[in-house]
Amino acid sequence: MNIFPHSKDFSKVMMFPSCLLLVFASILLSGCGGDESAPAEETSSGQDSVAVANDQAEEKLEDSLEPQILEPEEETEPVEAPNPNGVFLPMYEEQGGKMEVVKLNNHPVYSNGKGYFLWTNGSLWKITTKAGSGRTIASGGEEIVGSWPQGVSARFSPDEEYAKQAMFRLAVSFQGSQDNENAIRLFQQFVTLFPEDKLVAEVYLSMGDLATSGLGPDVQPSMKQIRQARTSYSMVREKTQEIGLISDATANESGLLERVGENPEGLVNHFLTFDKDSDKCVGKSEFGTLQNDLGDSFPIVFESHDMNGDGKLQFEELYDAASTACYKSLELLYTNYMQSFGSQQGAQVAKATEKIGFAKEKLGQPSAMLQLYFEDIRKFGNNPNNLGVDDILKKYCEKYQYYEDRFRQTLEILEKLQNPSEAVSFSFTDRKGIEQQVSGTIEEIILDRSKSLTYLSSQYKDMDPKIYEEIVKFRGGVFNNPDHIEKFKGYLKKYQNLQAGFPKELSPSKAFASMLQEAESGNQKTLELRMRANLDRIGSRIGSGYNPQTNEFPAASPSVLVWMGEKMLNQNSLNDALAAMERLTQVFPNAEGELLFSANYIVGQVHDKNRDFSEAASSYDAAITNAPWHAKANEARVRKGYALYEIAKSDKDNEKFILAQATFGEARDSDESSMELKGECSFMMGECLKEIRDYTGASRHFDDTTSRYASSGKWAEKAFDQAIYCYEKIGRPEQIDRLEKRRDDWLRRYQ
Repeated sequence: MNIFPHSKDFSKVMMFPSCLLLVFASILLSGCGGDESAPAEETSSGQDSVAVANDQAEEKLEDSLEPQILEPEEETEPVEAPNPNGVFLPMYEEQGGKMEVVKLNNHPVYSNGKGYFLWTNGSLWKITTKAGSGRTIASGGEEIVGSWPQGVSARFSPDEEYAKQAMFRLAVSFQGSQDNENAIRLFQQFVTLFPEDKLVAEVYLSMGDLATSGLGPDVQPSMKQIRQARTSYSMVREKTQEIGLISDATANESGLLERVGENPEGLVNHFLTFDKDSDKCVGKSEFGTLQNDLGDSFPIVFESHDMNGDGKLQFEELYDAASTACYKSLELLYTNYMQSFGSQQGAQVAKATEKIGFAKEKLGQPSAMLQLYFEDIRKFGNNPNNLGVDDILKKYCEKYQYYEDRFRQTLEILEKLQNPSEAVSFSFTDRKGIEQQVSGTIEEIILDRSKSLTYLSSQYKDMDPKIYEEIVKFRGGVFNNPDHIEKFKGYLKKYQNLQAGFPKELSPSKAFASMLQEAESGNQKTLELRMRANLDRIGSRIGSGYNPQTNEFPAASPSVLVWMGEKMLNQNSLNDALAAMERLTQVFPNAEGELLFSANYIVGQVHDKNRDFSEAASSYDAAITNAPWHAKANEARVRKGYALYEIAKSDKDNEKFILAQATFGEARDSDESSMELKGECSFMMGECLKEIRDYTGASRHFDDTTSRYASSGKWAEKAFDQAIYCYEKIGRPEQIDRLEKRRDDWLRRYQ
């Protein structure tokens, strides 16, 4: 059986009430109106305040105090009645700078979402369309709702605790139903009325989210919305010591800053409101006023963004300034988080480190980012329960390789551009899978658009994309335009400095080898295993002969357990591999995504080796479900297809053949699949149909493999034979002749 459950979303979700009736039944008040056939209404916006006319109190009262339902006057449109199970909340108005309960004849007035009011004149309780007057829906004594099923008694005074709960839960319900206007209204009312309540931090968290929640993906937040959100998130950290809420508020504010940093259009629009002379720039004097407006929320240094030194920030410069300010704020946000809350139990230390590193990277400080990550690994690497270290290790290796390649490749091409007559030669594989050779001087290749694109994409695919685009755009101008020549000299100097400052001593192969020695000498088993796993993954020879043991499982982090499982699988220690994955799921139940993919993928391979294809297919399916985006997801689909194929052959099950064919099709149609993998899948789709004697359908897939995936090596070669076999079965000699001629051409080109 599949021992791995599907991944779960462990994101914090606010608790919603199961129904408003439960809220109503526990709160201070009463809802009513009409009989059971009256249409139920969802609560929406109420009234922020009402002007209660006391002279209405002299209104003639009914003689009987027995509950009664009054027929509404005939109207041209259907008359809405309040939901008998609706929620009525006490109303408030500002008096002397404070929010006070609205009262009529010394009794509170309640309002529901559709503008119906529950109030008393001292003798009767009424539900009307206006506070203190209006059309009467129902009236009676304190048992006004007693004539309705599950009616409750109205109270002469609100219970504050119940009132708070009702207001909070109703606001949360509005938020959950995406009625943001009413959610914000009630949340704001809550923090005004109950500023010291234990729920206030949660309310501010919701208000922060609501400030920008109504925006579409292509709409950027305005400065007003950004300020509202950040102020609310800041209040969360001020109003609670609960680390979960603090971490959520910080993470949500981080998400906002990243969003704005990526596209700070709304922020730039605010900057331009300080353009008093209407020249579409922010001059030095105007910037001073802007800086006062921003305060500490967005740190900007004028001189750092006045690139041409004209004393003005144009739109592009303002854009860069706004983006930089967002990432500086992000860095400061998590730095303060670490200083204030980093020592608390449950603090997201690894995530904070990752975000600070991300901010440094965006600010053009990749070396500082790597140094930060390295120190975090050293500090927390011996704790197997610190799952964030595994993520930092992976990111560290990826980022180091990324910047090492970028700096090296960009510098190399910039140096070549300074010597136009330098001879170069390179090879590349064309779209048909055929290797081509190109030679010439740098200038000749750059001047030829098709050659320059091929040259850059094949030899310098990891270079700075901005410089890549400018080389393609300017071409000859790189060599003969004085402005472009000077610009590229500037680029060369920049990348010479970047390359010189890059921390070569922190390369994973060197740094991890050194840390491995420290871990071994210091008896730090978890850190040792982490270093061995990552050295092995980057192809280092250091410790290459090491074989993990089951008695080391207790010291292993989740990522290390995956590495152990892979090693044991390759050594055919199948039971040990299963044991490693069982420990991962048992000891780390919150593992998800990539980890669960790897665990299920390994288990699937174990079942494959044991020829338990049913369990193998189930495990591969679980792997794909947990992380369909995984780099090996298509390989998992192919393995699942083979498992289903074997089941179908064993059981003579045509439906399983069709299911296998569909699974192969998913991998074939993925943009992430290689040409060889596409060819393999196309071939196997034909095999599945051949097994159920659908020779016409099978021939199409085999034929397709020979044409669309001709460079897929053995799969194309095998497909020629199988296509000819199928055409023989259905009597298509003309197709056989065509394929035999094409095969001869294919052999000359690819063999």
